[in-house]
Parts: sequence; structure tokens; C-alpha cells
Amino acid sequence: MGGGTEIVVVRIKEGRCPSGAYCISIGRIIPRPDVVIPDGDYLVIMSPSVAYSINLSNVVKKFKCVICVGPSTAEAVGNCIVPREYTSYGVARLLKELAPGRVVVLRSSAGNEVLKTLVPNVIEVPVYDIVLDRDRIEEAAKAIVMAKAVVFTSSTAVEAVAKAVDLTGKTVVAIGAVTSQKLTQLGIPHITAGEATIEEAVKTAKKELELFKPK
Repeated sequence: MGGGTEIVVVRIKEGRCPSGAYCISIGRIIPRPDVVIPDGDYLVIMSPSVAYSINLSNVVKKFKCVICVGPSTAEAVGNCIVPREYTSYGVARLLKELAPGRVVVLRSSAGNEVLKTLVPNVIEVPVYDIVLDRDRIEEAAKAIVMAKAVVFTSSTAVEAVAKAVDLTGKTVVAIGAVTSQKLTQLGIPHITAGEATIEEAVKTAKKELELFKPK
């Protein structure tokens, strides 16, 4: 870990890392072969990794509306609308504001059940799998021991790392509601970022650390 880094960000795949944080990816994305995507009215894309796993250029033409879960996904996909809250709950709220229709969701095989629970007529299609790297999980655990705060970017990351390191005494930040629910299930005290982006989660961790810094 970089010298003096106070904040560790644990995520599944590589990506941009906010200034002042040490980001570690604990897994990799494996695209699924021969994915069949049914027709529908709304296409929901739950991760930038979807765009890297399949060719969306022809897929999006079959839908009247394409929804991306957040800005990074929108950047990878292009020409889609983004909900006000960058989570499954935000997507669900957006869909409820639109005319009824068949919803096709493209995501990882490790995705949550939020949309199927909250929105009628949803078909979920896993287009990639997540393979965790045990060595990287151990590396993340060692980095967290040395840090003051840890940001989790998914419930999968929480499940993998919480078994490997004691988070007692650490400032723990969840990127969004689903990640927060997993931390709550495990009995881990935490706070949730106001906006479900890595940048905002790191800012939240910095603000929390400032509150407890000796004057």
C-alpha cells in the first residue's frame, strides 16, 4: 500500500482510483458465451462491465429506452438515461415513473434481486461472471489493517473481505444501499455515501476521518 494511505477502496475490477485512496481489485470479469437477450421495452444495464462483455450496438436497437445504473456505466454504454440514485433502488424508482413495459436487465451473475422484487415484468440476464482472487483478497485485508477507513463498492466485495479481516475500529463506507444492507446483515457498523460513486464514497470517508482527527 502507498505510504500513509488512510483509505482503502475494495472493488471487484480495475478502474479509476480517486486521489487520496488506495484501490484494490479482488476479482476479474469473465464474459459468458452465447448470451441470448430477449426483446423488451426497457433495457437496464447495471455495470460498465456489461459493455465490455457483450456487443451492445445491435442489442440497444431492440428497446425503446436504455437505462444505465450510473455515470460510469453511461460513459461505457453511451446514449442512455441515468436515475437520480445510482443503485438498483434508483433504477426501480425510475422504471416506476415510466409507462409499464417489459424490462430486460443485463448484469453479473452475482447481481441482487432488488429489481425483480420491486418492479413487475423484469427479466434478468447475466452476461458475465465474477471470479474472486484469493491472493488479492488477502492483499486487501493486509491493506485494511494498515488503513483507517475502507470503502466497499459492492456486496460481493463485502462478503469476500469481511471474512478475511477484522473491521473493528475502522471507518467503513458503503457505496450504496445494497452494499449497506450486506454490511448490516453482517453486523458491521458503517455509513453510506450520499451518492453511489467511488469518488463520493471516498469523500465520505475523508469527511468522517476529519471529524475524529485530533485538534
